[in-house]
Amino acid sequence: MRSSPDITLRTMMGRGVGLLLLSLAAIAVLSGLLAWRAQTTVSLLQRADRINRSLPQLHRVTQDLLNAETGQRGYLLTQKGSYLQPYRDAMLGLEQRLNELVQRNPDPLREPRLQRIRELALLKLQELGQTLRLHDSGRHEEALELVMSDQGQRHMDEFRDLIGEVLADMQAERGAINARLQKETGQAELLLLVGLGALTVFTVLAVTQVISRTRDAERSEHRLRGIADNVPAMIGQFDRHGRLLFANVEAGRVFGFDPQAVVGQDMQELHTPQDAALLLPYVERVLGGERVEFDIEFLVAGELRHFHQCFVPDHPISHGAKDRAGAVDGFYAVSMDITDRKRHADEVARSEKRMKAVTDNLPVLISYVDADQRVRYVNETIRTWLGQDPAHIVGSTVEQLMGPELYAQRRPHLMRALQGERVEFEVASTLLGRLHHLRNIYLPDVGPGGHVVGVYTLSIDITPMKQAEAQLAQLASSDALTGLPNRRELDRGLERALARQRRRARDGGAMALVFLDVDGFKSINDTYGHSVGDEVLCAFADCLRRSVRASDLVARLAGDEFIAVLEGLNHPDEAAQVATKILEAVRSEAMAGLTVTTSIGVATVIDAEVPARELVALADRALYEAKRAGRNRFAVQHWPGSDRRH
Repeated sequence: MRSSPDITLRTMMGRGVGLLLLSLAAIAVLSGLLAWRAQTTVSLLQRADRINRSLPQLHRVTQDLLNAETGQRGYLLTQKGSYLQPYRDAMLGLEQRLNELVQRNPDPLREPRLQRIRELALLKLQELGQTLRLHDSGRHEEALELVMSDQGQRHMDEFRDLIGEVLADMQAERGAINARLQKETGQAELLLLVGLGALTVFTVLAVTQVISRTRDAERSEHRLRGIADNVPAMIGQFDRHGRLLFANVEAGRVFGFDPQAVVGQDMQELHTPQDAALLLPYVERVLGGERVEFDIEFLVAGELRHFHQCFVPDHPISHGAKDRAGAVDGFYAVSMDITDRKRHADEVARSEKRMKAVTDNLPVLISYVDADQRVRYVNETIRTWLGQDPAHIVGSTVEQLMGPELYAQRRPHLMRALQGERVEFEVASTLLGRLHHLRNIYLPDVGPGGHVVGVYTLSIDITPMKQAEAQLAQLASSDALTGLPNRRELDRGLERALARQRRRARDGGAMALVFLDVDGFKSINDTYGHSVGDEVLCAFADCLRRSVRASDLVARLAGDEFIAVLEGLNHPDEAAQVATKILEAVRSEAMAGLTVTTSIGVATVIDAEVPARELVALADRALYEAKRAGRNRFAVQHWPGSDRRH
């Protein structure tokens, strides 16, 4: 990585330098063309000046060309530098010797042949030069093909044939040389002007480009620095030796230094020895080409602060992706002060710990079930209720946790809660072999989109409350002394018995109400005291319970008055048999050490529409009839009024 201003500046400078180099290349090409044309002109002048030289020079010229051709072919085939020497010797003096031949033989009749000789010699020289250029540019096969071509051989044969006729052609050749020299001079001047103009234009463009791009890079660097100085993070750049190259304003504010003043300092100077030692392993990793992220604590202005650090390697621009692992110029450091976030996270963790401590010690089963009915949280109460570890439960389904039976009790309520309804219900469940009464509350957890994502469940064990309610109900419906149902429970029980009798009346079934009291009970209280009287009542109640069926209702009406409701009689006369049994049982049992008797009034009924109050009144009248008849006996009244005494 590189900072954008550096990249931009280098890129734009490179463009300007490229334009300048392009202009220089164009000038070089033009200079080469001019040099080539100048070389040709000199050659023509030399040949024109020497065209009249003596004929012995022609043989030497021929021999030089042959040597040059031989040397050039030897160099191409063997690539040995020694073979180039004949070629180089011929190139140095050949054109001069041809011009000397022209000068030494001014005969106009030989001018055409001498011109042809000159042209053949130049063609051969051009062929040799082109061959070497092809070879030097790596085009070896084209160079070899040119050397071995038939055309070159024909030129040499024609050159040897015409070498004796050159003197007649010299004058015509000299005129042609002069005309050609004039033409090439004009072209050279034109090329020179074009080259100078191109150099000027490209130079101006290059300088303008460099200046413009430099200014753009400076503005871009200024913008990036402004951004870096205003982000809520600490940004720094270090070289490969750990020296600071750049730090933004935020870094200076947090650590208390001037960002410009500390440029050039290393890690040991910027931090305490302890902090520098903590950072060293991460610096070594980032200088090895690795991107590093970590959390660290620093003591800043006497306060321990937490930071999240990110070290990013600074790879050279010239290196490709494959080379970056081992090439690092330095690194960038980006740091965020997470002290407040860390404190908040710690506070949240402590709050969660406190909340867990509270929930784990509440006598309430608290859990969270997601939309897939999987348990995501459950408090420690589950260990007490079901004997299971909460850690092992998380992730299991509700059915797996509770089992099919308990899950079936709760599934309809859970489905209602998952549809967004707050649900409250009570259920009786067997937990660890004991029956418990539970009050359950299901609260839907509605997500941001309005969809239910889970359910909070609270289950309260209300078994003690249910037991208390049962005890209160028992106390409210029973006699405190004898434990028998009281007057209120008698009224409810009698109404239910009469309702059942209405159904049995169609089949001829009967029922009876037996009204009893203890003979002379007031005398017992007066003589022996109320405690003995209470013992007599309790013993009398026990005797009465034993004398009737378990399904018959026995109640204490008030004082020493008791009532028994006999249901399911096949005939009203069966009630008299029960009354006789009660009389005998009471007479035969000592109650509190005393002999006690009882008087009984029996009211029997077959009619399905007798009112409860009137049936009790009928039995009461029968009781008083038994007392008037001498006590220790029973009297029977059949609804609606017939009587019988025993």
